[in-house]
Amino acid sequence: MERVASGRKEETYWPVAVAQDKFHCIILKGGDKYPYFPRPLLSEFDFRIPISERPGKGVGKQGEGLAQSDDGKFEEAFIRGSVMLSLFQDLLGSTNATSTQRAELARKELELDKILLQMLAVECREGEERGMKALELVQMMKDRNGKMTEAAVKVAERYGRGVLEDKIRELAEKRYLGEGDDDELA
Repeated sequence: MERVASGRKEETYWPVAVAQDKFHCIILKGGDKYPYFPRPLLSEFDFRIPISERPGKGVGKQGEGLAQSDDGKFEEAFIRGSVMLSLFQDLLGSTNATSTQRAELARKELELDKILLQMLAVECREGEERGMKALELVQMMKDRNGKMTEAAVKVAERYGRGVLEDKIRELAEKRYLGEGDDDELA
């Protein structure tokens, strides 16, 4: 889909199917609106959710481009994963969930936590002033067994973010004792 966004190609897409996190379609070249005969081959694309750049990101130091593209890539993966997880949770809530489906739910939550951990590493690498966002990322983790929180502590330690490391440990302790963030919102 980047080909259309760049403006170099004029093409449209005839959707055929959506399966296994893939979008299957026929690419129509030029001004065609309908598939032609003989039917062309199906094209397959990964799902992607468009994420806009933050203001001021286009102008900056030369070395900033990598971190920003990583940040955008992880944000897109997190949003897409959150939507898919929400849909899957709705499915399980409306049907009798099998043990395989519950295991799949745990796997999807773990994948989302891994993406949040990668986003945490980007925030830690960017500097101390982004500590609040880093802590919010840790708070968003589902983390059923505490391993992801331990990994978050190690990431903060690796980048020398002592204050963040202490805050993550406090958060882990609250979760372990059952004192959720819900009390603060009430």
